[in-house]
Amino acid sequence: MSSAATAARSGRAVRSAALAVAAQVRPLLLLASLILGAALTWAAVSGDTTQLPVAAWIFAAVVAGLTGSFVLHECAHAAVLERLPAVTAVTVERTRARISVIPHGRMTGRQSAGAAAAGPLAATAAGVLLALPEATRPLSWWYLGHAVFLLPVFGDGLALLKGLLTGSGVIETRPAAPER
Repeated sequence: MSSAATAARSGRAVRSAALAVAAQVRPLLLLASLILGAALTWAAVSGDTTQLPVAAWIFAAVVAGLTGSFVLHECAHAAVLERLPAVTAVTVERTRARISVIPHGRMTGRQSAGAAAAGPLAATAAGVLLALPEATRPLSWWYLGHAVFLLPVFGDGLALLKGLLTGSGVIETRPAAPER
């Protein structure tokens, strides 16, 4: 299972990133929807609503926590890359284990570091904001956990480190893929 979508500088990369995340977690979204649907059906038929809070929590965790945090993470990468003048296109690649937002063109090391850090930092900042009100505090951990992706054992952390070490030097990225 591998797919790629290349977007020119029209904002399509952000949309492609969001759709790639949704496609990646589709089985979990379906399962959470089925659990919530079953709980709602049981409540409507029997009048017993004891399962509704748990089913709603599972649904919220999958939709707003898991999916929402990764949509924000990947869309932040794509949004930063689309604003760089020497990046001619952005490809969103999806495999079984990961989603990658790949620029085509040239960037300085600092630009590469900024693009690499944008995803984890956007999600972490959202997590800080979600942690403030008590009602959304449980969801905040899905977002705050993205800070770990800044470590060099992950792709974002490696790109961040490489960019910082390159500094103002130029990083050549992939040549632009032909339009489909």
